Amino acid sequence: MKQILCPKCGKDFVRRTRREGLHEYLLSVVYVYPFRCQLCTRRFLRLELGKRYNESTVDKRQYERVAATFPVTFVGNKASGAGTITRISLGGCALESQLKLMEGMLFNLRLQPPDVNPAINVETAIVRSVRPPVIGLEFLRSTPTEQFRLIQFVAGLLTAHRNVE
Repeated sequence: MKQILCPKCGKDFVRRTRREGLHEYLLSVVYVYPFRCQLCTRRFLRLELGKRYNESTVDKRQYERVAATFPVTFVGNKASGAGTITRISLGGCALESQLKLMEGMLFNLRLQPPDVNPAINVETAIVRSVRPPVIGLEFLRSTPTEQFRLIQFVAGLLTAHRNVE
């Protein structure tokens, strides 16, 4: 099978993503499917002749989460605290914390991965799921500089993860 490259950045960290809208469902009849680059976040369509994807074969996440363990602090209007990131992607992370958080709560995050100084700041993250002790967060907003730093960090994790497999 031919390797799929991102048309924007040229990297092969690409993930099949779910179809959005009627036009993408119709395009899938002729083997055109959506993909998302895990590094530059570009979403694009690609012809995959003879390849059929079922919705069940696609994770609902837009980005692949990679195992990582490092501290995080978070500050919000209703709660503040600290915890440990256990999985991360460009779109969000899994956080372990003893605090009781609720879906919909908003936070500012300070991610402190090893060998990254200063901490990576995510201006706004929202709690999407709570399965104690794991809390699923989606990253909503970061400055361009912090987004670039997050991309660099996640790219390193993806590369290391690929080399281990």
